[in-house]
Amino acid sequence: MVTVILLSIKEIRRREKEQRRDYILNEAEKLFFSRDYDNVSMNQIAQEVGLNKATLYLYFNNKESIYFAIVLRGVQIFKEILKNKVNTGKTGIDKLEEAGRAYFEFYKDYPDYHDVYLYFKSKRFKDSRDEYALQIESLTGDLMIIICNSIQEGIKDGTIRKEVKPIEVAVFVAVTAERIVGLGPTTLKVLECQGIKHEQFIEDSMDLWRHMVMNNVQN
Repeated sequence: MVTVILLSIKEIRRREKEQRRDYILNEAEKLFFSRDYDNVSMNQIAQEVGLNKATLYLYFNNKESIYFAIVLRGVQIFKEILKNKVNTGKTGIDKLEEAGRAYFEFYKDYPDYHDVYLYFKSKRFKDSRDEYALQIESLTGDLMIIICNSIQEGIKDGTIRKEVKPIEVAVFVAVTAERIVGLGPTTLKVLECQGIKHEQFIEDSMDLWRHMVMNNVQN
C-alpha cells in the first residue's frame, strides 16, 4: 500500500513537472515567434512565465535548450503532416509529390515553427549536443527515411526511374522546398510580372519534381 502511494506521488510530481515545462515552452514561444533569437533572454523568458531565472534552470539548461525544445515541437508536427500526406498517395511518385505538399502545408499552416526550424538548421547551432538538438536530428532523419521509402516504392512499382538514387532525390526535394518557400521579394516580383503567384510557382515546382524522376515507360 505504501509503495502504491509513493508511486502515485512520484507520478503526480512527474506530471506537474511536465505541465510546468509545457507552460514555459508555451510562453517562450511567444517571445521566439515575435523576436529574433538574439533578442530573447532568459530574464525575459522568466518574466514572461512569472518565474525566477533559477527555476527555469530546473527545467532547461539554457536559452538554447528552450529554443531547441520549441523547434522539436515543430518538427514533430511536420512529421505527422508528412506521414499523413504520404499515406494518401497511391503510387511511389504520388507519395513523393505528397511529401512536397506536406512541407508546403507545414510552411503555410505553421509559419512560426517553420521559421525557427530553418534557423535551427543554420550553421550557428551545428555543433550543439543538446538533448533536444539530438532529438531534432533524429526526427529529421526519420523525415528523410519517409521520403526515401516513397522513392523506393516508386522504383519498385515502376512510376519512378530505377536509376535514380533515393537519398539524392530526397535531399534535392528537401533543399529545393526550403528555397521555394523562402523566395525573396525581388524574385516574387519577377514571377508576379509574368502573372505567376507564389502558390502557383509551388504547384509548378512539384510538377517539375515529378517529371524529373518519373518513369515515362511504365508497364
